Amino acid sequence: MSEVYLIKFTRHTHNILKYTRILLEATNFKNNLKEGELVAVKLHFGERGNMRHPRPQIVKAIVDYIKENGALPFLTDTTTLYSGYRRNAVEYLETAAINGFTIGTVDAPVIIADGLLGRDYREVKTPGELGSVAVASAIAEADAMVVLSHFKFHVSFGFGGALKNLAMGCVARKTKFDMHAVAKPEIIPERCIGCGLCARHCAWGAISIKEGKAVIDYSKCVGCGDCVAICRQKAVRMPWGTGEHVEKMLRRAAEAICGVLKTFNKNKVLYINLLVEITRLCDCATSLEPPVVVDIGMLASYDPVAIDQASHDLVNNAPGYYLKEDGSLEKIEAGVDKVKFFFPEVKYWILLEEAEKMGIGQRKYKLIRLG
Repeated sequence: MSEVYLIKFTRHTHNILKYTRILLEATNFKNNLKEGELVAVKLHFGERGNMRHPRPQIVKAIVDYIKENGALPFLTDTTTLYSGYRRNAVEYLETAAINGFTIGTVDAPVIIADGLLGRDYREVKTPGELGSVAVASAIAEADAMVVLSHFKFHVSFGFGGALKNLAMGCVARKTKFDMHAVAKPEIIPERCIGCGLCARHCAWGAISIKEGKAVIDYSKCVGCGDCVAICRQKAVRMPWGTGEHVEKMLRRAAEAICGVLKTFNKNKVLYINLLVEITRLCDCATSLEPPVVVDIGMLASYDPVAIDQASHDLVNNAPGYYLKEDGSLEKIEAGVDKVKFFFPEVKYWILLEEAEKMGIGQRKYKLIRLG
């Protein structure tokens, strides 16, 4: 079984910097670093207006640890398909700085891994349907990596942890297209009021308003899902739970992970999951919904499958609350599969199973409590 280290937050857990270092020391990550090596610290810097992304203080503790062991860290992520403030490197660097990630705050440079427009990558051959994966250049060329993930729920993956951080976060647009393209959004006519918000925000010019309703041109649509997020009437949906859409996307995601990890030697990638401020939506959203589960702690492992399985199990075993449309709170009992509670049609386990089949990791784990 893979080892997963846990620092559980209690009344006596103080100082996140101290406990981040304890976690790093427990994994002996320093023994896998060599002087002068380039180390990518991969995280989601948060969309502009989001406040649930990993805190710069935690990142600074990781940077300090890497530097103390003679290696050269840099912070990194990739651009997005959808509109917002992360579609190109210029806007994303501005967003990262607004959210607190600068060389002055974390003592390491911020590099957008797939270049100015998401076209800078290294092609890596992989088994499976895709055949090859466009790994973002700055990640493919790094010697080692720390994947720092804010564990939360996700409308298409079920949850976002280490595996999603690798699959979507470490590849260039070419492979992002390949993963997203398996499903396309649908307009729900009876809900659409023809406001045009989706059409104005579609980066691909795929939506127009005809006879008072939104219409999607599927020859232009890339399946990024931006229209789903922007619609205030809930008149656009992604058919994730129907047919083979979700299965194909999650299998392609596992293949993307395989391609990313092919660029690193064994034990050169460490995973840290933050089980704090766990929200119903991912860090791409700017929703101010309250967290749905109590803060649990931090996990670390060299196995991305094991750490995500452990994170999922810990979240399911914790009590939670869901803010309903009328403002009331609905209690979620401990032991309830919370992904199925929020997104009942999403077959999230496919990614875990497929990643295990491809030898990326294993779902069985040994939980080692620290602190």
